[in-house]
Amino acid sequence: MVFLAGRTCIAQEVVASSSQSENSWLDGSQRAAIDQLFVRPPNSPGYALAIIQGGTFALAKGYGLANLDDGIPITPETSFHLASVSKQFTAAAVALLVLDHKFALTDPVAKYIPETAKYGNGLRMEHLLYMTSGLHEYTDVPRQNGDPWATFYYFTRDEAIRDALRPDHLEFAPGTQWAYRNINYMLLTKIVEMVSHQSFSAFMHDRVFGPLGMSHTEIDDDTTEVILHRATGYAPRSDPRVVKELASVGVYIKPGDGWVRLIRVSPHFGGSGVFTTLDDLLLWDRNWYTASLAGPAFTELMNRRQKFQHDKDNDAFGLVWRTRYGHPMLDYSGADTDTSTYMARFPEQGLTVVCLSNMPLGDAEGKADALLNLLHAWGKI
Repeated sequence: MVFLAGRTCIAQEVVASSSQSENSWLDGSQRAAIDQLFVRPPNSPGYALAIIQGGTFALAKGYGLANLDDGIPITPETSFHLASVSKQFTAAAVALLVLDHKFALTDPVAKYIPETAKYGNGLRMEHLLYMTSGLHEYTDVPRQNGDPWATFYYFTRDEAIRDALRPDHLEFAPGTQWAYRNINYMLLTKIVEMVSHQSFSAFMHDRVFGPLGMSHTEIDDDTTEVILHRATGYAPRSDPRVVKELASVGVYIKPGDGWVRLIRVSPHFGGSGVFTTLDDLLLWDRNWYTASLAGPAFTELMNRRQKFQHDKDNDAFGLVWRTRYGHPMLDYSGADTDTSTYMARFPEQGLTVVCLSNMPLGDAEGKADALLNLLHAWGKI
């Protein structure tokens, strides 16, 4: 699902800035142009935007509302579901355990997940990480209880894994094709738990979020828990795509204007499930250059590309290498019922752009693309 959510409130359009200091990389007219790009009408959900340059914020702002019920503005402290941008954090757990010599990327998956033994030892950890496993996506396999695979219906990571592994044969031989599958990263979290003897959320807290000071970042493996400053998801009530998609999973809404409120009910994680803030993502991004977490070997592994028996060789650890404006760029986008997200890093320039939206139809990548074009036109990239 890619959209939906709630009722209007009485707040006005909000542009909320970071409480952290911003550097002087952008001048006043440039900041105003960026504001015009992201400005929201009154009583609307919106965006959290960060431009990180040289390890500090050049700009960090919220545009619109995180919660329409109470008129709460989006700020750099608002917690967003990262959706697939979460994959780099799953990959970080893998990288740390590889560096700990707890497992190797060449290990057979069956060594840790016995249910995959029927696929043979040719299915290896590296195939999961680089999306070339041949495993069936869980959403392509009918759910055993008959419910839809939609976040309005409760399901866990383990249920998704169980059903995805029901087919006796892979879609293709591992390493011969590339296919985007969230199940790959769900399985990686399961293996991290088996090797570390911790829950995935505890491992991430102890080994990544805690050491980096990311005190407002967590794995949403229990959707009953309170997440401080959570952004609620919303989609336009009058959009026929929203009406059709919700109806397809048995959710029928009243016609009219305003917003439909969207809630993530299913606590699956690995391919998604990280909630975090702009302030915490600053700390995560800064580590790419300071290497305070596990040293330079960690960053080198996270950036690592690998060639298989197909043409796609630009994947890194939960990230993708591209070239833009003649410079290397490392990026990823995400979308789910409650969110649209995008993060792009230009390592040579020490520049990162983060765009998070509580509108699944908010096209965070498209908005960030427009911003990047502005920065390029200003000679910043």
